[in-house]
Amino acid sequence: MPSSLRAHVRRVVLLVSASAALAACGSAAAGSGSSNAPEGFTLRVGLTSVNGTVQGNLGWGDERNLLLDALKPVGVEKIEFALFQSGTDVTSALLSGAVDVAVTGDNPALTARSRGAKTRLLALSTISGDTWLIGRPHGPTHIEDLVGKTVAAPEGTIRDRVAHGLLRAAGIEDEVPVSNVPTPEALAGLAGGSIDATTVGGTTAIDLARKGYVVIDKASEHGLESTEPNTAQQSFLDRHPGFAEAWARAVVKVNEHVRAHSDDYWAYSAEKDGVDVDIAREAEPLDHFPEQALPDEGLAQLTSTYEYLLDNGTLEAPFDLTKWVVQP
Repeated sequence: MPSSLRAHVRRVVLLVSASAALAACGSAAAGSGSSNAPEGFTLRVGLTSVNGTVQGNLGWGDERNLLLDALKPVGVEKIEFALFQSGTDVTSALLSGAVDVAVTGDNPALTARSRGAKTRLLALSTISGDTWLIGRPHGPTHIEDLVGKTVAAPEGTIRDRVAHGLLRAAGIEDEVPVSNVPTPEALAGLAGGSIDATTVGGTTAIDLARKGYVVIDKASEHGLESTEPNTAQQSFLDRHPGFAEAWARAVVKVNEHVRAHSDDYWAYSAEKDGVDVDIAREAEPLDHFPEQALPDEGLAQLTSTYEYLLDNGTLEAPFDLTKWVVQP
């Protein structure tokens, strides 16, 4: 056989061998991928609800399978929601292992982390939340009028933080104690006259204002807007690699869908809360739903709350917010 022909045959053999090796590697990788597929599990999400229903953007995303579809690649087969009256209760459920993801206000999430809880911040599902200080009909009209009156807010919540923040801004925080009263009881007391003012947000605040209740002050007028942190324990994230990133993508997917179908979303929100659609539209403007899991504006609002809680002694110990966040 001529030397040139032998060289050609040798090149062909080498190419065939390399192709076979690559094919074998591909088959092995495919087999490895299938055998290492994440084990299926039911995701338990805790959030607050004053009317006993799953609502808001995450409720919208759940009903349309947007959340589940985005989380299936990391093994989520089903999503179950556990509803609580306060974010503090949600956080307690997270730390006890009763839920896997906690959707709360700023206060409970930050407070738990300051106490040494091994939680991580996955996303901010909403930002720029406004909370109003609402007075009873024909009651105090200015915040200074609350001296000697009864003000209520559930302890450990963003409503509690706003109540104290607004009283501090007016220079009367030391003169007006804030009673720890759950929101349903506070609203009943407001209607009955036993409570002079309480803090509420969303459609409830706007609905009360339209019914003749007095809007005494607003968080947004003092830089006290809030966010909705989504947190999980590090131990859960260790058991489910890739979940943190998948949850962040799921939240963004839901918010993009809300923005693209805003009229339908506001109708949904109005039905859930039993209010007119125009109230839902006013309560939940589109900038409430960020198209990034951890937008700069939301992180700035969260940082502001952190600094406030650290300053007034609510947080047991300082911690590094940047290390708390799960980096994408």
